[in-house]
Amino acid sequence: MAPGVFMIRRIFYKLCMLLIAGTVVAATLPFDPSRGLVIVKVTIDDRVTGRFGIDTGADRLYINRSFAEENELNFTLPTPGRRVSGISGASTARPISLRSIEIGDAVLENVPAVAIDLDRLSSGSGGALDGLIGHEILRRFYVTVDYPRSRIELTTEEPRFLAGTGYRSIPFSQYGHLILVEVRFNDEIKVPMILDYCASHTLITSSLSNRLGLQPDRSGRVEVEEIEIGEKTMSSDISVIVSDLSHYRRSTPRAKYEGVLGATFLKDYKITVDYQGQRIYVQER
Repeated sequence: MAPGVFMIRRIFYKLCMLLIAGTVVAATLPFDPSRGLVIVKVTIDDRVTGRFGIDTGADRLYINRSFAEENELNFTLPTPGRRVSGISGASTARPISLRSIEIGDAVLENVPAVAIDLDRLSSGSGGALDGLIGHEILRRFYVTVDYPRSRIELTTEEPRFLAGTGYRSIPFSQYGHLILVEVRFNDEIKVPMILDYCASHTLITSSLSNRLGLQPDRSGRVEVEEIEIGEKTMSSDISVIVSDLSHYRRSTPRAKYEGVLGATFLKDYKITVDYQGQRIYVQER
């Protein structure tokens, strides 16, 4: 059988399975937490495999430019580039057209993406990822990240646990694609923070650090006694980094936040993001 025919039949089979299931799309897959990020394996155009970060702080699907070029992904006609800002820098984006992207058993067709230099957006160690899965894709699902078990679940159907009582519901607001939650520090100071599953550390601004009376070391690292979201979702002795978020703030000039809630806090919890209901659910273990 010709390779092209095999690929068409495989995609057609997966689409039929989704229709038979009543158009409910669901996927459960392990992720690699070794860098403090939620990193999953994806397949692009039914032929290219990459390691992508689940990024609630990104607005769309991003692909590392070098990865796109090495795998001859389909760049669209030249258009004026736009600037994309991250925690540590910025990069110019170039559009890409994908026939499909597979995340576990979830298959999305004709997905727009953009190529950027990911290593310019973050100063994290371990080298750049192959891509980031952002809001444009994530908003279609209930997104459950179970950090203790290193599992992620994506489903278009309301999760079954919502029929019970073993969870806490916490509202959030959105500024564009960003998830903003109220965070309480040391049971006294309450500020909005960005919830970001692609941040290996929790970051706070220098102004918040001063309000808390913290004394970071030369690298900006310091421990916070208590961080809490909602009620009873609290962790103690959390490592944070006092960070200059000027690059990020320039891309979100009217958003009000005092930092980024990252893996040093999120790693203790199983949290579901409900984009439509603008709530996060913290499940009890």
